[in-house]
Amino acid sequence: MRKYKKYWFYLLFALCISLTIIIINNLNDTAIPKIVQDINSGVIGAILTTIITLLLLSNQTESQENLTKSSVVYEEKLKIFNKFLETIFRCLEDGKLTSGEIVEIIHSFSMLRIHISPESSQKLEESIMSIDNSFFYVDENNTPNLKRYIRLYTDLTNVFRKELYGDKAHSALNDFNFNNFAEILFLKRTVDLRPLNFNELTALLNDHTKLLYRNPKTENTTVYEIDSNLIDCLTVFHDFIEEIVKSISDEITFSFEIKKHIINKESYVGLPYIKLNYKKHYFAHFGISEKKRLFIGTKNPNSKQIAALETYEIERLSKLKIQISNEIKHCIHELNSHKNE
Repeated sequence: MRKYKKYWFYLLFALCISLTIIIINNLNDTAIPKIVQDINSGVIGAILTTIITLLLLSNQTESQENLTKSSVVYEEKLKIFNKFLETIFRCLEDGKLTSGEIVEIIHSFSMLRIHISPESSQKLEESIMSIDNSFFYVDENNTPNLKRYIRLYTDLTNVFRKELYGDKAHSALNDFNFNNFAEILFLKRTVDLRPLNFNELTALLNDHTKLLYRNPKTENTTVYEIDSNLIDCLTVFHDFIEEIVKSISDEITFSFEIKKHIINKESYVGLPYIKLNYKKHYFAHFGISEKKRLFIGTKNPNSKQIAALETYEIERLSKLKIQISNEIKHCIHELNSHKNE
């Protein structure tokens, strides 16, 4: 509209003159020449046509200006949002935050606030505040907490989408799921070891200071210290079970399993697992549980715990001899029964 301001002035001035001629002609008896009246009528028509044309041009120009302005604002916002995401990525990439990186995030966030609404600023602040010490915790395979990273980036992108597209953004984005990456990272840092005998198993325990167990159902991780008392108690327990087994059958053999985990270049071992096999059929096992207790349980034909005791209760082990012996005999009997059927 401002672009055509001087034209509006001339048009209005000419229109006023034409209208004055018409009014004078109607008020006075003096007749204005016919040719003047015809010219005046043509001028009024031309003025009205020009006014309509200017209105259309003005609206079109304003629409184009607004569109151009919106496009420029959109592109600038997109650059700023992408730059902020890059800053967050760079600062979190190494799994820790230095004082310099914290200041950089504060600086980038302050610049970002200039271009977004107070509501969006508040949501971004809440998302950034979720970056605490637990955010950088890793599991036993040195795998980062992918769910926390995904939650953070999803919250950030939802705010940016709202700022860029407004109501056109429709509903918010949900967290995505990359469990395949977690599995890849997990498998690379866990090794299954199979010691040939009990001495090799205890040697592995002696070479490590911590024992680690990950519950496959709850995904909770338990870590506790390996001390000489724990290994001594396991040795006593092993010799005790070995004595019982020899009295039952010379066809029962032992096999040994244990996992090894690497976390931040530190080595951990998993729960020592000693299997009892009858004629190559695995039917029972014993060792140390995730609660740091000695235990023995059956696997075949039914899975159940036979007995368990704390390491400080090792002296009452002999009281469990009859119970354990009977359960092992029952398992052997069941295996023989199935074989004969």
